[in-house]
Amino acid sequence: MASLYDVAKRAGVSKTLVSRVIGNKSGVSEKSRARILAAMEELNYTPNALAQSLVLKKTNTIGVVLDSLSDPFFSELINGIEHEVAKTEYNVIFCSGHDHMNLKNRYITYMMQGRVDGIIIFGSYYDDEELIRQIEQSRFPAVVAENDLAGTGIAINNIVVDNEYGSQLAVDYLFSRGCRSIYHLVGETRVKAAMDRLKGYRKAMAAHGVQVDGSMLLDGGFDVQPGYQAMAQWLEEHGPQALPDAFYCGADKAAFGAMMALEDAGIPVPERVMLVGFDDDKPLSVDRPLKKLTTLSQPLYQIGVTAVKLLLGEMENRGGAKQRLVFSPKLIIRDTTRN
Repeated sequence: MASLYDVAKRAGVSKTLVSRVIGNKSGVSEKSRARILAAMEELNYTPNALAQSLVLKKTNTIGVVLDSLSDPFFSELINGIEHEVAKTEYNVIFCSGHDHMNLKNRYITYMMQGRVDGIIIFGSYYDDEELIRQIEQSRFPAVVAENDLAGTGIAINNIVVDNEYGSQLAVDYLFSRGCRSIYHLVGETRVKAAMDRLKGYRKAMAAHGVQVDGSMLLDGGFDVQPGYQAMAQWLEEHGPQALPDAFYCGADKAAFGAMMALEDAGIPVPERVMLVGFDDDKPLSVDRPLKKLTTLSQPLYQIGVTAVKLLLGEMENRGGAKQRLVFSPKLIIRDTTRN
């Protein structure tokens, strides 16, 4: 395989001059440029991508950091990112933070050390805020999705879903179905999106004249098992006779777990109690068929597309103003609520 040295020797010029041609820089005569290009063609020389990136200070690569690449929840987001990146000359690399701050920090630091030209971060753990602030201070092109940075003083491109509005949609719909007693399975408390959904639930209930107290809140987490345990424990402590009209769950996976706990207790959904989730997620492997969940859907594909567009715009114009874009969730009515 031919090297830069071989090209320089064949063209009768210095390696520095060859590097300038590869980097499309000035300071090379047309005669020398023609000899170098001819030598590259004769030797079938392909510039080393890493070496070229050092010369151009550009990698033509975008980095994406998610909480978990294996979670089906992210599939539409990933599709949106990939499809938009495919329209450009850029490549994209993905990695998983696995909900660990140190690992996420390591990946982001690695990417920012000349491996990518810009980065997209999806997730809203409260612990991420300091890391995001460091990215802002470095002026590295970045887009943060899901983590609402309003009120933090951090100036960075931001894409969020209006979680409070989603909770309002859920509560308003349940009230329209005749529900008056609505409890909430709270999502992962370390995640800002979950707390925004709780805040929206409280506001929506207050708007209907209901003051929420601690007895109406269950710690459902973001997964099937915590949702199952929360519901099973509540039923053990209070019994079926104390059931509310509905449970609004901060995450679909928790709602699936709650649904299984209700079924195991012989409580039919939605005939005895209704369920609404959030995320329009698909259940993980379970040992039984589950009813299709009424839920709130996030436009994850469009968020992925928009994140790429925002990032490309910043990479082309680093002095431009940062943007904050808000998407609204959509209520999807299925089989766990009554008409």
